[in-house]
Amino acid sequence: MASLEGTRDLLRKEGLDAECVTADISNEADCAALVKTAVSKFGRIDILHNNVGIASLDVDTAKIDKSAWDNVFNVNLDGAMLISKHVLPVMRSQKSGSITHVSSVAAIASSPLIAYKTSKAALHAFVRWLAFENAPHNIRCNVLMLGLIDTPMAIEGYHQATGTPRETLRKERDARVPMGRMGTAWETAKVAVFLASDEASYLTGAVIPVDGGLHTRVG
Repeated sequence: MASLEGTRDLLRKEGLDAECVTADISNEADCAALVKTAVSKFGRIDILHNNVGIASLDVDTAKIDKSAWDNVFNVNLDGAMLISKHVLPVMRSQKSGSITHVSSVAAIASSPLIAYKTSKAALHAFVRWLAFENAPHNIRCNVLMLGLIDTPMAIEGYHQATGTPRETLRKERDARVPMGRMGTAWETAKVAVFLASDEASYLTGAVIPVDGGLHTRVG
């Protein structure tokens, strides 16, 4: 919560009206409350940017833990459905809106994170339906498909799981990308802003890779 409040305060210093709320995206009541709070505070919802995801180290189908599998799907797929479900009535009443769900190149590549890969592939199909279903309401729905991004969560997660030094991880990840380096959070944020903006007014149902060309290795 402290980091959320810190971000909110930075936005307020820029003269923007901002609020923060904590919620469990896999809990429908929390999703409904989040949307209700946003409408109460701002009167409308123009943009839903869903950047929530978890993964489990299920590297062998014969050894998958069902509870871990369910947990990944509850967050990555059910969560995307639930928050969309509760935002859509607001956007439909406005006859406008932009929804972006964040995915991963793992959805189209071979990945030992089996539940994560499968949930993100299913998310692509779900968003294509959202785009088709809601185009008549002037609501655009797209997928931001990320590759290897240099974020604290990504580096720390692998460091803690494997014990591999952080700089070794960075070098290994950089070497896997055709452009020779991982992306930054700012680079992904700029594409997210574009997708939410009027500059992308005729773009819906798209899967946009932001991965330094990593997806080109899988066709």
